[in-house]
Amino acid sequence: MKRILAIVGRDITSGKRDFIYAYIMIVPFVMALILKAIIPGVDTTTINVAVLDTLEPQLIEYLDEFAKVKEFETIQDIRVRVSKTDDYLGLVKKNDKYNIISQNNESEGSYDFLELIVNSYQKDLYIFPIDIKITDSGWKLHPLKQQGANFLIIFTTVFGGMLILLSLVEEKMSNTLSAINVSPTSKFEFIIGKSILGLTIPIVGIIGILLIVGFEGINYLMVIVVSISLSFISMIIGFVIGIMNDEPISAIASMKMIFIPVMGSIFGAMYLSEKFIPLLYWSPFYWAYEAMNSIILNEATWPMIFKDCIIITFITVLVFIMLKNRIKRGLN
Repeated sequence: MKRILAIVGRDITSGKRDFIYAYIMIVPFVMALILKAIIPGVDTTTINVAVLDTLEPQLIEYLDEFAKVKEFETIQDIRVRVSKTDDYLGLVKKNDKYNIISQNNESEGSYDFLELIVNSYQKDLYIFPIDIKITDSGWKLHPLKQQGANFLIIFTTVFGGMLILLSLVEEKMSNTLSAINVSPTSKFEFIIGKSILGLTIPIVGIIGILLIVGFEGINYLMVIVVSISLSFISMIIGFVIGIMNDEPISAIASMKMIFIPVMGSIFGAMYLSEKFIPLLYWSPFYWAYEAMNSIILNEATWPMIFKDCIIITFITVLVFIMLKNRIKRGLN
């Protein structure tokens, strides 16, 4: 165990000197923040109203049920706020009458909607005169949030393979790989030590993505299980590419080839009709996409997750059998 931890410690020390390591660790969080910023929020479905802080609390409370309300000290402050480029209406009370302040360029219907709210309050119609019906158009989440998060999650597992290949290239560039072969460290310990960061850092990134984008209520244990099962195939590919390259740029360029099956599997799962889906069964990334999609939608059950993980593991074992001799030769 000490030798394994020593290998991990060496990788951490080496990573501090290389910007690429930091980039791989930070980029999932950056992409999640970008995705979060472009996902339409609740604010796009309501109206914004500026009111005086002296307005009766009952009306402010009533408005807050249907609109986003912000209080100001003076009417001039309200006029300034309304004059900005975003959609904001003002509401003031003068001589026992309510006046709406607008630029006349707000979203269509927002003025009428605020007028209806005020009339409803004045007439004490606390049952709002709107008939609301909910229909299911096939999306349980905003598609950008659902598919974008799933896309980032699967790509993040590939970064684990990149960390491993960079670590191996570093060993070769510093001529320590041959020294390890004559040290007490076994090949098994060496592989485990190199794999720890390649496994743990993507899992941290995946959990960070889900928390940033806003999936607090999902089963994170299922997420970890699927992430681990998928990370193994990226780690195997990382080992193979790492031992075949002698400098980081060419290694990363070779690793980019894995993006083709990743993107093909994800977009195929999203857009192919049901009769063509079996064409993707060979890809572990397709099964990971299906598993993560069901977790995100809170539809996953443990039998479903175990089935997908078993298929991913089976494909991974086949890949390992095909590549194990190349890995063994490269580590000698």
